[in-house]
Amino acid sequence: MFSKTVTVLMTVYNGGNFLKPAVKSVLDQTYKDFEFLIINDCSKDDSLAVIESFHDARIRVLNNKENLGQTRSLNLGFQLAKSEYVARIDADDMAFPHWLQSQVNFLQKHGESDVLSAGLVTFHEKGLGKVYWSPFSREDMLLRAIINSPINHGGAFMKRETILRCGGYNNNYKIAADYGVWVSLLRENARIMSNSDIVMAIRRHAESASEKNKLTQALQEVSDIVRKHINFISTAELTPQESLLMCRAHYDEGGLNDENFRRAVKIHKKVYAGLRDDLGLDKKRVQFWYIKQARTFFLRRVYFFILQQNKLQVRAVSLECLRILEFNINFAILYGCSFLPQQVLTILLDFYYRLHTLKAKFLVKRNYIPAV
Repeated sequence: MFSKTVTVLMTVYNGGNFLKPAVKSVLDQTYKDFEFLIINDCSKDDSLAVIESFHDARIRVLNNKENLGQTRSLNLGFQLAKSEYVARIDADDMAFPHWLQSQVNFLQKHGESDVLSAGLVTFHEKGLGKVYWSPFSREDMLLRAIINSPINHGGAFMKRETILRCGGYNNNYKIAADYGVWVSLLRENARIMSNSDIVMAIRRHAESASEKNKLTQALQEVSDIVRKHINFISTAELTPQESLLMCRAHYDEGGLNDENFRRAVKIHKKVYAGLRDDLGLDKKRVQFWYIKQARTFFLRRVYFFILQQNKLQVRAVSLECLRILEFNINFAILYGCSFLPQQVLTILLDFYYRLHTLKAKFLVKRNYIPAV
């Protein structure tokens, strides 16, 4: 049975620029029965002053005596949390008012879960970005985790006992620790569920740790997690170098030369060819995720070359995707537009971003959520 109280866990390090709206979004929740545990990780800015400006008995502040980093601070938070479930929010994000109530309602209806994820929307200084949902089946989570975190971290409810039992967040991961937890829980066959409600807005900005370290530490961490997960679900047994190359095809779309990009695509195909039979994965779902992920490799590379105004590479990458994978109208359009003036490709890219923004606004409005 779901325990009434929830612990909302936030860690803060020099988060003063965005902290006030993040804290306020938690205190303004329609579901009122929660404790709000904020761990201040030796911030040098006005973060503590911002926190102390709120006078709410539900706030509990811990000031680390030394800078532990977010991962170790999160582990400390799970040890100190007083509730059965811990709900996550970062200090630069914003929760929609129904976040906690929606998750509580889901658990009351569907029963206990080790982890309950939910829908997110990204936002930046110009407005909304993309909407991200977590997969609803273990099968889809296993396949998505081949190259991406299988579920959303922000807004997730996590059973405190389960996270502590699996060892918590891996302290060796500073950026992708949540990804590591999810694949560990998938290996242990934990019960992970997803709520379709959009409950949180995730801020995208250049100063976030994930953005600043995207192609350095984060890429190395993701590569290590990906390799461990693949070695669990596939007989491919990737080397660290192969795993890193495949991850670079996804996250460092312009950093690979043509030869290494093709190698990465072949490695990805090898992973899917070696999927373990005893997992009982549906062949249609396997094919769906293989095509989806491979197309993402090509799509990100195409958009990189559009920004570089390199029409020849746009044409070559689009044609190669059409040759290797199933026919896709998007790549056919990109290939055709590569023969037109560069301005056409620029307009096409702008249209792509605007389309995602319009889609996000529609979905946010449909979910009865006030826009950020």
